[in-house]
Amino acid sequence: MAEQDSNAENIAQVKQEQEDDQIQDQPKRSKASRKSALDFRKYTKQIWLAGLGAFSRAEEEGNKLFDSLVEVGQELESRTVDATDHAVNKVADKTRESVTETKDKVEKLLDQGVNHSLNRIGLVTAKDLQHLESLILQLHTKVDDLVEENRKLTMQLQKIEK
Repeated sequence: MAEQDSNAENIAQVKQEQEDDQIQDQPKRSKASRKSALDFRKYTKQIWLAGLGAFSRAEEEGNKLFDSLVEVGQELESRTVDATDHAVNKVADKTRESVTETKDKVEKLLDQGVNHSLNRIGLVTAKDLQHLESLILQLHTKVDDLVEENRKLTMQLQKIEK
């Protein structure tokens, strides 16, 4: 701002010198015409200074307005980013759910198709193996129970023989 004031003073000084040169080049005027020329210079300088003041005020107010607009813009951007993030997350969640459902359906269809094909050609499936494993575990439990019962009976027989 000091630089602008300095520039304005330099411009005003140059104008003043030009006006002084013009006045000196002109023939001597009467007192009244000289006074009106001085009044004209005075008013011209006042107009010039008023213009500089208006420019300075506009610059100050402009900076304040600019800063205010920046703040409003930041708030709007923040709200917009939050709303956008929320919308994107919502769409991403729905997409994830849809992809997961589709993947599960495809896997189920593939499993059914593979199992059906394996059964048609007579190969054992994972379900068949699981069922056989379950039967073996049941059989193992029954054998263990029988071994335990046999041991108890053997002990009872030994007690009776003694």
